[in-house]
Amino acid sequence: MRLDDVLPEWHFRERHSIEIDAYADTVFRAVEEVTWREVPVFRALMALRFLGRDPAVDPRIIASMTRDGFVVLDRLDNELVVGTVTTPAFRVADRLRGALLADLPCEAFAKFDAPGHLKIGFNFLRRGSTVSTETRVWATDERARRLFRAYWTVIRPPSGLIRRVWLRAIRERAENEPVFL
Repeated sequence: MRLDDVLPEWHFRERHSIEIDAYADTVFRAVEEVTWREVPVFRALMALRFLGRDPAVDPRIIASMTRDGFVVLDRLDNELVVGTVTTPAFRVADRLRGALLADLPCEAFAKFDAPGHLKIGFNFLRRGSTVSTETRVWATDERARRLFRAYWTVIRPPSGLIRRVWLRAIRERAENEPVFL
Protein backbone atom coordinates (compact mmCIF):
# COMPACT_ATOMS: atom_id res chain seq x y z
CA MET A 1 0.00 0.00 0.00
CA ARG A 2 1.16 3.51 -0.78
CA LEU A 3 1.29 6.46 1.60
CA ASP A 4 -1.81 7.73 -0.22
CA ASP A 5 -3.59 4.52 0.80
CA VAL A 6 -2.57 4.36 4.47
CA LEU A 7 -2.76 8.10 5.23
CA PRO A 8 -4.89 9.72 2.50
CA GLU A 9 -5.79 12.72 4.69
CA TRP A 10 -3.54 14.68 7.00
CA HIS A 11 -3.43 17.71 9.25
CA PHE A 12 0.29 18.37 8.82
CA ARG A 13 2.44 17.65 5.79
CA GLU A 14 5.90 18.28 4.41
CA ARG A 15 7.36 17.16 1.07
CA HIS A 16 10.83 17.43 -0.49
CA SER A 17 12.38 16.01 -3.65
CA ILE A 18 15.67 15.63 -5.46
CA GLU A 19 16.89 14.28 -8.80
CA ILE A 20 18.90 11.05 -8.54
CA ASP A 21 20.62 9.40 -11.49
CA ALA A 22 20.49 5.75 -10.41
CA TYR A 23 18.38 2.64 -10.83
CA ALA A 24 15.36 2.27 -8.53
CA ASP A 25 16.80 -0.72 -6.63
CA THR A 26 20.02 1.25 -6.05
CA VAL A 27 18.03 4.24 -4.77
CA PHE A 28 16.00 2.15 -2.33
CA ARG A 29 19.08 0.29 -1.14
CA ALA A 30 20.59 3.73 -0.41
CA VAL A 31 17.39 4.81 1.40
CA GLU A 32 17.70 1.84 3.76
CA GLU A 33 21.47 2.01 4.18
CA VAL A 34 22.05 5.73 4.75
CA THR A 35 23.56 6.20 8.20
CA TRP A 36 23.30 8.84 10.90
CA ARG A 37 26.87 9.86 10.05
CA GLU A 38 25.71 10.83 6.54
CA VAL A 39 22.96 13.07 7.96
CA PRO A 40 24.68 14.71 10.95
CA VAL A 41 22.01 17.40 11.36
CA PHE A 42 19.43 14.65 11.92
CA ARG A 43 21.54 12.96 14.56
CA ALA A 44 22.16 16.27 16.38
CA LEU A 45 18.47 17.18 16.45
CA MET A 46 17.44 13.69 17.56
CA ALA A 47 20.05 13.82 20.35
CA LEU A 48 18.39 17.05 21.51
CA ARG A 49 15.01 15.34 21.45
CA PHE A 50 16.40 12.41 23.46
CA LEU A 51 18.00 14.80 25.98
CA GLY A 52 21.58 14.15 24.93
CA ARG A 53 21.34 10.36 24.59
CA ASP A 54 22.69 9.07 21.31
CA PRO A 55 19.69 7.86 19.26
CA ALA A 56 21.87 5.86 16.88
CA VAL A 57 22.14 2.33 18.27
CA ASP A 58 21.97 1.11 14.67
CA PRO A 59 23.93 3.40 12.38
CA ARG A 60 21.33 3.03 9.60
CA ILE A 61 18.57 5.61 10.03
CA ILE A 62 15.60 3.50 8.90
CA ALA A 63 16.72 0.50 11.00
CA SER A 64 17.19 2.73 14.02
CA MET A 65 13.76 4.29 13.56
CA THR A 66 12.05 0.91 13.27
CA ARG A 67 13.71 -0.15 16.52
CA ASP A 68 12.23 2.95 18.17
CA GLY A 69 8.56 2.51 17.23
CA PHE A 70 8.28 3.11 13.50
CA VAL A 71 7.23 0.22 11.25
CA VAL A 72 7.96 -0.37 7.57
CA LEU A 73 4.36 -0.49 6.37
CA ASP A 74 5.18 -1.50 2.81
CA ARG A 75 8.00 -1.82 0.29
CA LEU A 76 6.96 -1.40 -3.32
CA ASP A 77 9.09 -1.18 -6.46
CA ASN A 78 9.04 2.61 -6.31
CA GLU A 79 7.99 3.45 -2.74
CA LEU A 80 8.97 2.70 0.84
CA VAL A 81 6.25 3.55 3.39
CA VAL A 82 7.04 3.91 7.09
CA GLY A 83 4.71 4.85 9.92
CA THR A 84 3.92 4.91 13.59
CA VAL A 85 1.05 5.70 15.89
CA THR A 86 1.92 7.67 18.98
CA THR A 87 0.57 10.21 21.42
CA PRO A 88 1.38 13.93 21.33
CA ALA A 89 3.92 13.12 24.09
CA PHE A 90 5.47 10.60 21.63
CA ARG A 91 4.68 7.46 23.59
CA VAL A 92 4.03 4.36 21.52
CA ALA A 93 1.81 1.86 23.32
CA ASP A 94 3.12 -1.72 23.29
CA ARG A 95 -0.26 -3.13 22.28
CA LEU A 96 -0.36 -0.73 19.36
CA ARG A 97 3.17 -1.59 18.30
CA GLY A 98 2.08 -5.23 18.32
CA ALA A 99 -0.86 -4.44 16.03
CA LEU A 100 1.38 -2.57 13.63
CA LEU A 101 3.89 -5.41 13.58
CA ALA A 102 1.18 -7.99 12.85
CA ASP A 103 0.76 -9.64 9.47
CA LEU A 104 -1.10 -6.65 8.01
CA PRO A 105 0.59 -3.50 9.38
CA CYS A 106 -0.82 -1.28 6.61
CA GLU A 107 -4.39 -2.21 7.45
CA ALA A 108 -3.85 -1.76 11.20
CA PHE A 109 -2.27 1.63 10.61
CA ALA A 110 -4.93 2.80 8.15
CA LYS A 111 -7.82 1.77 10.43
CA PHE A 112 -6.42 3.11 13.69
CA ASP A 113 -8.57 5.98 15.05
CA ALA A 114 -8.44 5.89 18.88
CA PRO A 115 -8.69 9.43 20.31
CA GLY A 116 -5.60 11.16 21.65
CA HIS A 117 -3.16 9.81 19.09
CA LEU A 118 -1.12 10.86 16.08
CA LYS A 119 -0.67 8.75 12.97
CA ILE A 120 2.68 9.67 11.42
CA GLY A 121 3.59 8.32 8.02
CA PHE A 122 6.40 9.08 5.64
CA ASN A 123 7.66 7.67 2.41
CA PHE A 124 10.39 7.71 -0.14
CA LEU A 125 8.90 7.66 -3.62
CA ARG A 126 10.67 7.42 -6.99
CA ARG A 127 9.04 8.69 -10.19
CA GLY A 128 11.46 8.75 -13.08
CA SER A 129 14.65 10.27 -11.72
CA THR A 130 12.80 12.28 -9.05
CA VAL A 131 12.98 10.91 -5.52
CA SER A 132 10.75 12.52 -2.93
CA THR A 133 10.03 12.10 0.72
CA GLU A 134 6.75 13.15 2.24
CA THR A 135 5.76 13.23 5.89
CA ARG A 136 2.09 13.30 6.91
CA VAL A 137 0.57 13.56 10.36
CA TRP A 138 -3.07 12.88 11.23
CA ALA A 139 -4.35 13.70 14.71
CA THR A 140 -7.23 11.47 15.79
CA ASP A 141 -8.91 14.26 17.75
CA GLU A 142 -8.83 18.03 18.19
CA ARG A 143 -6.80 17.97 21.42
CA ALA A 144 -4.05 15.87 19.81
CA ARG A 145 -4.08 18.21 16.80
CA ARG A 146 -3.73 21.30 19.02
CA LEU A 147 -0.87 19.78 20.99
CA PHE A 148 0.95 18.64 17.86
CA ARG A 149 0.43 21.99 16.11
CA ALA A 150 2.63 23.70 18.74
CA TYR A 151 5.33 21.05 18.25
CA TRP A 152 5.05 21.26 14.45
CA THR A 153 5.50 25.03 14.50
CA VAL A 154 8.86 24.56 16.20
CA ILE A 155 10.05 21.38 14.50
CA ARG A 156 8.97 22.00 10.90
CA PRO A 157 11.96 24.16 9.81
CA PRO A 158 14.62 21.77 11.17
CA SER A 159 12.55 18.81 9.93
CA GLY A 160 12.66 20.25 6.43
CA LEU A 161 16.42 20.69 6.69
CA ILE A 162 16.78 17.09 7.84
CA ARG A 163 14.75 15.80 4.89
CA ARG A 164 16.79 17.80 2.37
CA VAL A 165 20.11 16.64 3.83
CA TRP A 166 18.79 13.06 4.00
CA LEU A 167 17.82 13.16 0.32
CA ARG A 168 21.28 14.49 -0.61
CA ALA A 169 22.90 11.64 1.36
CA ILE A 170 20.70 9.13 -0.51
CA ARG A 171 21.70 10.69 -3.84
CA GLU A 172 25.40 10.64 -2.91
CA ARG A 173 25.25 6.99 -1.89
CA ALA A 174 23.11 5.88 -4.87
CA GLU A 175 25.02 7.75 -7.55
CA ASN A 176 28.38 6.54 -6.24
CA GLU A 177 27.47 2.86 -5.87
CA PRO A 178 29.59 0.75 -8.24
CA VAL A 179 27.68 -0.62 -11.21
CA PHE A 180 28.55 -4.17 -12.25
CA LEU A 181 27.53 -5.22 -15.73
